Amino acid sequence: MIDCDWNPGYDIIIYIRYRSKLREKIDTKDLVIVDGHNFIFNFFKADKLSSENLMYLRGKLIADLTWYKNQKNCDIVVVFDARNSDNPSRGIQIVDDTKVIYSRKNETADDVIEELAGKKTGYRRIFVVTSDYMQQKVIFRKNIYRKSSREFSLEIKDLKNKIREKIDRSKKDSDKVFFSFENRLSGKARKRFLELRKK
Repeated sequence: MIDCDWNPGYDIIIYIRYRSKLREKIDTKDLVIVDGHNFIFNFFKADKLSSENLMYLRGKLIADLTWYKNQKNCDIVVVFDARNSDNPSRGIQIVDDTKVIYSRKNETADDVIEELAGKKTGYRRIFVVTSDYMQQKVIFRKNIYRKSSREFSLEIKDLKNKIREKIDRSKKDSDKVFFSFENRLSGKARKRFLELRKK
């Protein structure tokens, strides 16, 4: 007989408490689901882009979304339409802590987004970023909201401006407090200090 102190009842209680804390943490967060290509084409006002430009803009969008996620403390999923590909299954990647999904063959981004919005639970609110007409009609349900591509792009731009202004103010305040040694001296002392520095 093996003597051990393992108490399954205690471990179950600890696990339940852990899950409860995790659930509380998730319940305070928002989830943002972005229709990637829809956002890119609407934001850049382009019906067609070369594959190189599209790849670059995908990367830029993901970088902006990751930055937004870190500022807003939310979860982000960006969905790209790959229905014309030969992939029988969805492509799923985690890029800089942002979830990226490519739809499978003959599956639209709308299909993926509707499924995600319907199945994702435990979030305070779910926002779907798209300017697609069908999504505008389907998305409205309890705690699920729609943002247009333009509205979301303006939100990101406004947030960046606020952060930039905050950094500028902080820098100005820092300059006021930590000015150079020579500027702290009186007229005569400053003149003497500058003469000594030249020698």
